[in-house]
Amino acid sequence: MDGERGSVSPVQRIKHDFSLTFCWQDIGLLTIMLVSLNVLDVLSTFYAINVLGFMELNPLATGFPVWLTVLKFVACFIPLACAYMLEKQEMKNYLFLPFAFSTLQIEFYAFVVAFNVQNILRA
Repeated sequence: MDGERGSVSPVQRIKHDFSLTFCWQDIGLLTIMLVSLNVLDVLSTFYAINVLGFMELNPLATGFPVWLTVLKFVACFIPLACAYMLEKQEMKNYLFLPFAFSTLQIEFYAFVVAFNVQNILRA
């Protein structure tokens, strides 16, 4: 039985036939991209509100509260922390989940930044 399991974590229990080539450092690169998009979002929002005189329409983001800033940037590091723990527990076959979550976050913030820039350029 142990010969079939190979070097599989006791939590994972099964050695899958497929192997993902992700590691937590790869998801770290996605985290850097996500943080950069968040910084661009914040800068473009401040520029639009303070320089161009736009008004914030989201009532939760009015005045850009500290809790929103913390939430925006902490959410970027959740997939990285999950990927690090999965790799530490030798569950590399599940690294696709934080990778997919990071990718969805990047797509969302890329849309937000593009929408902000498009609105700024129209002004």
